[in-house]
Amino acid sequence: MACLFLGAYACFDTIDGAGMNLMDIKKRAWSKVAVEATAPGLEEKLGKLAPAHVVAGSIASYFASSINVFSGISSIRIAWWFSGLETILTV
Repeated sequence: MACLFLGAYACFDTIDGAGMNLMDIKKRAWSKVAVEATAPGLEEKLGKLAPAHVVAGSIASYFASSINVFSGISSIRIAWWFSGLETILTV
């Protein structure tokens, strides 16, 4: 869902990474052993892990203009919190 809002790739957050059992929880990084056992070359397709509290980016202009729900809002930031997509609206 975040990729749709951003109009670009969105990193997996550490909560989802841990839930997939592909993350080394102590290192907060993909487990090379688990990822390679799942599929060779998978790590580069997964991309980097992001902390669950960081902002993923701004909403894509094409998305905001196409549904016209966000008129009057100057900035929309997309973030992952508690394994659910949240948006931060700034007027």
